[in-house]
Amino acid sequence: MKHYQPGIPPYNQWQFMIPQMPVLGPHDFQKQVQHIYDSIVAEATAADFYSRLMREAPDEMHRDFINHAYKDELEHLEAFTRLYKHFTDRIPQYTIEPVQYRTYKDGLLKALKDELEAADFYKGIIVSSTDQLVRDTYFLAMGDELEHAIRFNALLKAASW
Repeated sequence: MKHYQPGIPPYNQWQFMIPQMPVLGPHDFQKQVQHIYDSIVAEATAADFYSRLMREAPDEMHRDFINHAYKDELEHLEAFTRLYKHFTDRIPQYTIEPVQYRTYKDGLLKALKDELEAADFYKGIIVSSTDQLVRDTYFLAMGDELEHAIRFNALLKAASW
C-alpha cells in the first residue's frame, strides 16, 4: 500500500512536473521588442505573399483558404503593431522583401513551411516571457499559424499536379 502526503501529488515516472515560467528563461526588454518587430515584418511579408498567391489560386476553395490566412496575417500585423507601440510608444517603421516563388505549388509549399516556422518562433516567445499581454498575443497568433499550415497542407493534397 502506497502512502501519500496531503497536498503533495503522488509522483510516478510518467507525470510531468509543471515548470516555472518562463521555461526558456526571460528575454530582456530589448530582445522582446526586437522579437515583436521581427513578427511585424514577418506578418506584413506573409500578407503580401498571400495576396499575390491568392490571385493564382485555381479555384474557390484555394482562394477561400488563402484569403482566410491573408486576413489573419493582417490581424496579427495589427496586434503586433499595437504591442510594439505599447512597449515603445512608437509606430514601427519597416520594409519587406517579397517572398519569391516559381510556381503556385512552390508558393503553397513555401507558405506551409513559413507558417510552421512562425508557429515555432511564436512558441519560443510564449515560453520566454512572463508578460501576459505578450504571451496571450503570441498564443493567439501561434494557433492561427498552425491552422494556416493545416489549410496549406490540405491545398497541396487537394490539387491535381
